[in-house]
Amino acid sequence: MENTARKFIRSKKILVENVEPGMTLAEDIKTAAGGVILPADSILSMTNIERLKEFDIFSIYVEEETVLRESDAMRGKRAVVIDDALFFRHMFSKMLYKMGIFVMEEVETAEEGVCHARKYRPDLVIVDIHLPGMTGIEAIRDIKSKCSGSKCVAVSTDKDRKTVVDALRAGADDFLVKPVMWDRLKPRICKLFDSGKDAVVM
Repeated sequence: MENTARKFIRSKKILVENVEPGMTLAEDIKTAAGGVILPADSILSMTNIERLKEFDIFSIYVEEETVLRESDAMRGKRAVVIDDALFFRHMFSKMLYKMGIFVMEEVETAEEGVCHARKYRPDLVIVDIHLPGMTGIEAIRDIKSKCSGSKCVAVSTDKDRKTVVDALRAGADDFLVKPVMWDRLKPRICKLFDSGKDAVVM
């Protein structure tokens, strides 16, 4: 297998068996023939980690991220990110991992997200409202009925009152409007796990 580390990215070499879900790949992972197994900047979800193992890859370069000490209370919590926009999936995954949260999977459809939520019973699920096929509202309702302990955060570019109310009635614990103010994400997520306090819609 051929590994090509990205230039100008702070990275570290790590054994695949020690990879934490949510880490970001810092290199293209290729077969001997040059086919790409996983491209650089991929979020290392459980599915991607298993894929590396299937190809007998034992070590990789990942982006070096520092989890701040004040995030210790979040360390080890698990999340699933559901968004059909690759940019937002990656950004949410990267920000959550910096907070110490393991991103078990990041997917683009509600159907996939619901399946992974049932499998991993995550502490947190980020759900885009407008998704192809099953909607985010339906996904939240399903996840809350099957995984009552999971906190659900709805996200959408649509901030009209009906959308927000529908999401909260479906069981969402918070509602974030895109574009997301990333510097405010951490305190909002932390508040969700602070004695069950409700966050404020923004």
